[in-house]
Amino acid sequence: MVFFHTDSIAQAGRRAGELALINLTFPLSAAHLGYLADLLGITWRTCCKFHQASGWMSVALLSFHVIAKCQSREFNFPLGETRNMFTLIGSISLATLALISLPWLRRRCYEVFLRSHQILTALFVCGTWRHLPDQSRLPKLYLYVPLASLALTTFLEIVNLCYTNGLFSGHGAPRAFVSFTPEGSLTHPKLRKAAQIRVVLPRSIKIDAGQYINLWMPSVGSWSWLQTHPFIVTPWSRGRHDTIELFVQSRSGMTKDLLSLAAGALGYPVPFLAMFTGPHGTSEIVDGYETVLLIASGFGIAATIPYLKKMIHGYNTCTLHVRRLHLVWQIESIGEKTLPFPVSQHQH
Repeated sequence: MVFFHTDSIAQAGRRAGELALINLTFPLSAAHLGYLADLLGITWRTCCKFHQASGWMSVALLSFHVIAKCQSREFNFPLGETRNMFTLIGSISLATLALISLPWLRRRCYEVFLRSHQILTALFVCGTWRHLPDQSRLPKLYLYVPLASLALTTFLEIVNLCYTNGLFSGHGAPRAFVSFTPEGSLTHPKLRKAAQIRVVLPRSIKIDAGQYINLWMPSVGSWSWLQTHPFIVTPWSRGRHDTIELFVQSRSGMTKDLLSLAAGALGYPVPFLAMFTGPHGTSEIVDGYETVLLIASGFGIAATIPYLKKMIHGYNTCTLHVRRLHLVWQIESIGEKTLPFPVSQHQH
């Protein structure tokens, strides 16, 4: 496509630059992939794959665009000009963005990666905008479309945030009560490093099995006001929820601070101001199956329990075809108090 009906490398380079801007339409169309996945009706993982594929394709095309421009005879790049300086800033931002997006580096410092990703993307867009000639309206149109989509999805997300959190309902913002799971209630050593969060909602919401929320708790730590964390909602009910129960594994950052604060409260719940977005994600369809096998390991049981409750309820009310449920939970030791959240006992 880059070399189709082109007479020179310079012309192919210009086309590669335009194609790179077109490929950036999907990555720049929303601030949060979870909300974009909900709008498109796809899973978060699928949305991430589209985001990564289009992003790396844009990096490859823009790299060719830069190389082709440097190979042209009329290449002249004085840094004293404002346009060239913004071009350099955009190029450096893109190169840094590609570097920190490598999996081995991204996983080591994920929280830093998220904010750096957003900042570098903003610098790249500003640099690209100033790099495009004023007389070229079509290339700028390739940026108008994703930026307009970004503005629209951000506005819709803010409206949804205000509505679900009841910011203008007169009931105040949601409150999150964090309690530490004592050692006596869990038999597995790894599961003892856990906390439970109970979010009291000013407005009830509908949550299906397998969905999650992004929780923002600004007063937990010094950097927690910059962080939102996704948590699977553990309870399930047919109606709407006035409270949200979350089961949190302590790792690092905000979750580690939550565990230490809750553990220091001597068993009493610690209240925090909280806001959330969601519910996000799609629920797996289990209506048409008679035999279901659920497999979980460690903290993965938190994502399995909502489906288990939903299918037990469907069996009791004859609304699902499920007749046999098999739950396999890989854990080193099991006791009567292993589950950190209540599950209804049913025998058939």
